[in-house]
Amino acid sequence: MNPLKIFFTLSILNLFPAHGSETWIIEPAGNYEINLNIPQLGGLSSIKVYKPGKKFVTISDKGIYFEGHFFRDSNGVIKDIEIVNSGSLLNSLGTNLSGRNVDSESITSINDQGFYISFESNHRIMFHETLSAAGSFLPKNKDFKRFQPNRGLEAIAAKSNGEIFAIPEEPPGSDSDFPIYKLTDGKWSIFARFPASGSFFVTDAVFLPDDDLLILERGYDWGVGFKMQLRILNFSNNTITGQTKLLSLNSGLHNHEGLSLWQNDSKDFFITSISDNNFLPFVNSEIKEFKLKRTHRK
Repeated sequence: MNPLKIFFTLSILNLFPAHGSETWIIEPAGNYEINLNIPQLGGLSSIKVYKPGKKFVTISDKGIYFEGHFFRDSNGVIKDIEIVNSGSLLNSLGTNLSGRNVDSESITSINDQGFYISFESNHRIMFHETLSAAGSFLPKNKDFKRFQPNRGLEAIAAKSNGEIFAIPEEPPGSDSDFPIYKLTDGKWSIFARFPASGSFFVTDAVFLPDDDLLILERGYDWGVGFKMQLRILNFSNNTITGQTKLLSLNSGLHNHEGLSLWQNDSKDFFITSISDNNFLPFVNSEIKEFKLKRTHRK
């Protein structure tokens, strides 16, 4: 899509006041297609970008992690990337994941200390002190057994105070609303629920600086291909008090599943999204970036 058209689309979307008289807006900050001849570099389902936007980690749904660097131009737009390290995620015994245990979907950390990684098929969340270290299991909730094999723990997000939250790709069983699970004192509880947006599924989530939750969602239309959407959920006392459709666009062949929020050296906030190419040889993984700004309503 033409960048000017994208900017116009984003500018006219309904922008909900984040808090009081303030609202979030986003501006396109560049696209990049990954075209590296590296075995197993595909199926990328999540990404974490470190401040100030030069270093990143990404994981595939085959249980493989990649660490790399972005090379940016003077405007901060990605011009090239380099993979500096990769390997298989390990189970609790320190051996490579295998079988139905490999489907890693989301990655997050608390104050950049260690990694929490969610998995589908065998629905679970594991903690790794480093990406090359053995994982340890987090407790499970009884609802996890109700998830479909490929519709499980697609999104996890963490707050700086140590709280962990998880969202399935689709509501479990016959439920119509998405549950947000919160881990407290070793037990999961449902923190809140939010309604589905048409035929979109949840693929990742991050907390914004004001503790509102930014959700990445994916849809599909046989006429245009994949669609991506960003929604902001506002909370008060475990209740959703508002929501914002911040972005909605057609992404064609690109199935965006990973989301990261980071700051550059100027303290500006950016969103990075990465697509899962499902290991198709004719589709490159795509990175989209947006600048996120808070502004006062007129």
